[in-house]
Amino acid sequence: MAKRGWHRWLRSGAGLCLLGSTVVAHAEDTELPPDATIQIGNVSLTNSDVHANADGSFTFAGQQRGGSFNGAPIWDVLWDLTLNPDPSIAGTLTLTNLTDTARPFSFAFGLPVLPGFSTSVLGGSVTTSLLDANLDGSATLTANLAKSPNIYRGTIDGVTVLSLFALDQLTCFGAGCSASGGDSDGLPGLTLSGPGVIGAIGTLIGFTLSPHDSVTISTNFTVEPTPVPLPAALPLLMIGLGGFAAQRRLLQRRT
Repeated sequence: MAKRGWHRWLRSGAGLCLLGSTVVAHAEDTELPPDATIQIGNVSLTNSDVHANADGSFTFAGQQRGGSFNGAPIWDVLWDLTLNPDPSIAGTLTLTNLTDTARPFSFAFGLPVLPGFSTSVLGGSVTTSLLDANLDGSATLTANLAKSPNIYRGTIDGVTVLSLFALDQLTCFGAGCSASGGDSDGLPGLTLSGPGVIGAIGTLIGFTLSPHDSVTISTNFTVEPTPVPLPAALPLLMIGLGGFAAQRRLLQRRT
């Protein structure tokens, strides 16, 4: 599929929307498209280094502590995300719950798409790696049921079109223990049919994490226009032309 240049983003006057607050680009001479943003809860994540990639995508990475409970931070998050105007959203985030209680967390990634298209094919994936970071002998991850029974949701124009990893509970036991799980659909090759895209695609990530433990989540959501089918007669024509060329080569060898 032909790449959609980032100049189309500039014409759209929109960038990445992750719950609506500004990302500050610290990498020299490199910036995300206008209005590019990222947020966890209601806190902006601003410690990002931004890098332009050879394929036209942008990668931004950073680490930040935030939230407040009894004068102390609630979370520490490390992120590394790649945005591609094809469009796709992919990357990894690691969050540590810094409090003494299990807490829900949510992320939202949004990618404006210009121009839109009438129908789509799509696919997505999510993997989680849970860690007993405080060495207390156990760690637990569940879905954030206030948001969804699924850890992952892919959206088109704000409507969920793909839900993955319905998680009752992921648990490990033993000091420093770990556990992993995940889900995918429509991959490889983008095999799921979806609606058209008017303005944006997005990914929502929600979970509840046990106190003082960490989880690393890798996620991908890719949407493309439905391929235009070849005319029914074209494959037969190509076969016929191939046979004609082979016959011609055979006659040339005989002469």
